[in-house]
Amino acid sequence: MNINARGEFMAINKIELQAAGIKKALKNFTAYDAIAEYIWNGFDAKANIVDVKFSHNQYGGIVGLTITDDGHGINKNELPYIFKKFNESNKATSKTLLKNSSETHGKDGVGRFSFFTFSNSAVWSTVYEQNKKRYVYNITMEARSLEQYDDSDIQDTELPCGTTVEFHDFFGGKFTMYECREFLMLEFAWYLELYNDKQILIDGEKLEYSSILASKNEVDYSMENSTVDFKVKFCRWERKLNEEYSTYYYINSQDNEEYKETTKLNQKGDKFYHSVYIKSAIFDNFRFEKDNDRQGSLHEFSRASIEYKGVMKYVDNYLRNLRNPFIKEYTHQYISDLKSKGAYPSIDPNSVYDKFREETLDETIQAIYIAEPKIFSNLNLTQQKTLVRLFDMSMQSGTADNLYQVLESVLDMDVEEMDELADLLKYTNMSNITKTIALIKDRLLAINDIKQLVLNDSLNANEVDHLQKFIERHYWLFGEQYHLVTAEEPDFEEALRRFLYILRGEATPTGKQKTKIEHPDKGKEMDIFAVQRLLDGSVKKSIVVELKHPKKKLGNAELQQVKTYLRVINDEPRFNSTGIEWVFYLVGNSIGDDVKEEIESNKNHGEPCLAHKTGNKKIFVKTWSDIFTEHEINYQHIQEKLLLQKEELLKLSNADNPSEIVKRQGSNTAVRPSEIVDT
Repeated sequence: MNINARGEFMAINKIELQAAGIKKALKNFTAYDAIAEYIWNGFDAKANIVDVKFSHNQYGGIVGLTITDDGHGINKNELPYIFKKFNESNKATSKTLLKNSSETHGKDGVGRFSFFTFSNSAVWSTVYEQNKKRYVYNITMEARSLEQYDDSDIQDTELPCGTTVEFHDFFGGKFTMYECREFLMLEFAWYLELYNDKQILIDGEKLEYSSILASKNEVDYSMENSTVDFKVKFCRWERKLNEEYSTYYYINSQDNEEYKETTKLNQKGDKFYHSVYIKSAIFDNFRFEKDNDRQGSLHEFSRASIEYKGVMKYVDNYLRNLRNPFIKEYTHQYISDLKSKGAYPSIDPNSVYDKFREETLDETIQAIYIAEPKIFSNLNLTQQKTLVRLFDMSMQSGTADNLYQVLESVLDMDVEEMDELADLLKYTNMSNITKTIALIKDRLLAINDIKQLVLNDSLNANEVDHLQKFIERHYWLFGEQYHLVTAEEPDFEEALRRFLYILRGEATPTGKQKTKIEHPDKGKEMDIFAVQRLLDGSVKKSIVVELKHPKKKLGNAELQQVKTYLRVINDEPRFNSTGIEWVFYLVGNSIGDDVKEEIESNKNHGEPCLAHKTGNKKIFVKTWSDIFTEHEINYQHIQEKLLLQKEELLKLSNADNPSEIVKRQGSNTAVRPSEIVDT
């Protein structure tokens, strides 16, 4: 027998494991784990409030800790089962019950020993009730001798039931209050949502977890021709909770949980962490056994009940709809990462066919990722490349059905989910084939339209109202992957403002407050100014296009105008970021002899139509016929493959006036995005 500081006689009791063995079994426990265990012990004892209080010294350091709960206390008669047998307790012993219930959560009674991770001793003062009388007694343990505990005799008391544990000589290592709160939020958030009447207080303040609760939606559900109602609460968490999976919690009419199990979207590898709380009177008397395929008895519900099937179908659909925008955004980021790491096959940014091939691959990966993100998790770069190229090959070769069959054999999905994935893959393939045909047809129509504007003298098309408006929409004629910066009116100061925004994301004033340029020709206005941006967002090429009236011959005056543009850009350092190529185009129906001489003198560079070159800047002078010929060669074999009739296209492009031609471009799918006006 020992006498403690209160003068009480304490009986010494041995535990069936030595201190070294206890510490080895709890070697991965941190101070946060240990504190959580004592809180769980309180809730396991039916507490509604667990109060955690830290003692501080004069310098603000933590020297002690007290955890108090208002549970039913520790009955002295049950003490041998609770303290003597390590890794055992008088809590639920059925593994199935522990798995499918939140009723008992403490880890098999180990929590009582874990104080050695942050203090030298622990003293329990517990009040329990037996035969309508209350008793109080104390239990003491030392970190240096975990193989034993001391307990005092019981005394009558009028104190309310509950347990207070005092921890002395706190030494929590790298313990911080912020990390402690964060840990407890992730540990208990789902439980506090399950039981709204329960609270955790930390130094008198209620533990809040709104920072990790991304969304909470509460809905009422009822079936037609049924008197059964359900209240369903959906919680999505910003982060993964501690050791609690995404779970359905089934709650009876008395607000008590009857059963829990993981959701169909649990551990999909997509970071969609969620909890679903389903409350209904049907769970007052419900058979949860999964092998029960029959309807319940007259006064009993089961998984075969139409009410249960109805609410679960509703819940699963609601969850998927809640997940869709989240997973799509996550998928976009994943695909972007694949591209930046080089997992995608080589894609020519100047090829319209490669563009649709890439879109098909994007949509295929997105469809499969949404269905089963785990396929893509924990893959190294080589494995990612192999998987992406498998998908690409399947879609390009038209063997999407074979791909679906492979996926069907490896994915853990129900019949409805697999049918949805099959439809998505078929749609992805057919959708992009259809879009490709429509785009090619509309590009051929656009080429026929511009031909009429510049070659049909009877239309009297002019530079500003017709050619300028048309090329603003179809600047793809000068290359793919361009973003229009300015067209027609903006001067060089406005062009620079927009250019810097695209290049660096610099938010500069709009409208009247332009970016200043000190140059005598800063007021000049380019017809078309566009930049080519790569997949990673970087700008590698800029083009400037000067369009001339179809009847005007391109001579030295017109060439000098373009050279003036070149000088303004060359003299302004902010236009000259490293690695950006500048290409200027002067376009008209015919070229004068003086300009032809310039082109001849630059033949040594080996580039047709090159009239001037200085550093990374080039000026090309082209006729419309040159441009038409280039595109007709590119599209000829595709046109033949798709059996697009040239005669029918020509009929579609007939028009009586140039304004009509320009107006109908609004419905052409080949039209590119308009210029960037604002930041």
